[in-house]
Amino acid sequence: MKKTNIFLSMICFGLLAVISGCGTGKPEKVTEIPVTTQSKEALNSLRQGLALSDLGDYQKSRGLFIKAIEQDPKLSIAYLFKATTDVSPKEASDDVEKAKAGIEGASEWEKLYCDYTVTFFTSDWNKRLEIAKKIAAAYPDAARPQVDLGNTYRSANDVANERACFTKAVELDPKWVGGYVGLLNSYLFSEPKDFKKAEGNALKMVELAPASPGAEIALGDCYRAQNNLQKARDAYSKAVDLDPAAPEAYYKKGHANSFLGNLEEARQNYSDGSKHDESIVMGGQFIAYTYLYGNDPKGAMNSLEGQLKQIEASGNKDAKTMYAKSTFLQDYAGIALFTGDVAKLKEIIGQLEPISLQMGNDVGTDAAKLSQKAGILQWKALLAASEGNFSLAGSTAEEIKSTVAPINDPLKLDGYEFALGYIALKQKKFPEAVAHFEKTQQVLISNKYWLAMAYDAAGNKDRAKKLFNEIADYNFNSVDFALVRNEVKKKMTSN
Repeated sequence: MKKTNIFLSMICFGLLAVISGCGTGKPEKVTEIPVTTQSKEALNSLRQGLALSDLGDYQKSRGLFIKAIEQDPKLSIAYLFKATTDVSPKEASDDVEKAKAGIEGASEWEKLYCDYTVTFFTSDWNKRLEIAKKIAAAYPDAARPQVDLGNTYRSANDVANERACFTKAVELDPKWVGGYVGLLNSYLFSEPKDFKKAEGNALKMVELAPASPGAEIALGDCYRAQNNLQKARDAYSKAVDLDPAAPEAYYKKGHANSFLGNLEEARQNYSDGSKHDESIVMGGQFIAYTYLYGNDPKGAMNSLEGQLKQIEASGNKDAKTMYAKSTFLQDYAGIALFTGDVAKLKEIIGQLEPISLQMGNDVGTDAAKLSQKAGILQWKALLAASEGNFSLAGSTAEEIKSTVAPINDPLKLDGYEFALGYIALKQKKFPEAVAHFEKTQQVLISNKYWLAMAYDAAGNKDRAKKLFNEIADYNFNSVDFALVRNEVKKKMTSN
């Protein structure tokens, strides 16, 4: 499926091997990461894991990255790739530290990739872009750096550059799935969207990897985006058949069933997926959302309560468990906010705050600590606005801004702008609410929904209707979408 990878062994001392022989004086093109290891077994495990990761099979790829580390504990890049599959931020941060500790003597690409990965924990987007550009320039024949560069642009909503990079990746290596994955996700989620183009890229993935559940899942996602839910479910069912141990295949089938209204079947899908999942998060989340799709927010809260009680009963306080607890509490808070249960929202924020701050401390970077603090401040600002204490809400929102000021990320003010928009909406200052919500990422359904609500309240019915239309058949599962889907569909029917 992929071109032959060119890897470096320790014997090469970080220099490019000349496969055609030293006498030609012509170096071989470098099309893949030059991996520094003396272990053929570790190299093979890493290659297999990376191929599965490219196709979205993160759990199996994780097992292979762990195997590569066991075969060569000094293989720094294996820790970096394992970090992308870890089930808690602390575990990922620890793996990056292990990679950094052994990176001396590795190839230049590996060193740069280590620096690139670190920027996700320091929230330094400018540095990430600088490194991604440097790798792409240093290895112009390799497709993977183009995908990393494209994803970097995507995280800053630079759609033109993201698509140019993904397209270049396909041109450089048409037999590698990575460029098609990038384009598929871009056309699914970045504006302007084009679901048919996304489908075309998914079909190319299926052609290149017909035995991969990840390729069928990608195709199912494209059908789901086009509101062809039955066809999506069929693709996800095929993914389950291809690999009955792939949790993502069950989860995606559950999403299709959720949107089709087959809520009991969806709950069974989610339960089946969780039996194969190392993480304890997604199955529990998605089951709770089915109650929201069934217009039963109390049922969703009860479901999350059950998950939280199980965590308490287990007595586990490791990073993986605390991450799960934080995730469930975040969802619980979102439901309480949306349904106006101010007392419950206040209670949940009180439980969430110490866990969030500890998670920031576990990662250890200033950016992680500040981001967690800003997240709690946002919840507190929304709580104050819900209570009608607009003075406190405003001052807390300003504290968000000062907290994230040192962070080098172009989207760092998203939470601040959302909080100000929500406060203004609660005060019936509709034009002001619109102005703030317009500055938030519209790829997030919560931001798009509240912007639509602000437009509607401000009398801009056409723009509100356009956004409600976009939301109505979004069909990608999240607590935000689960909360608003039925209401938005009702709005569209009444109009």
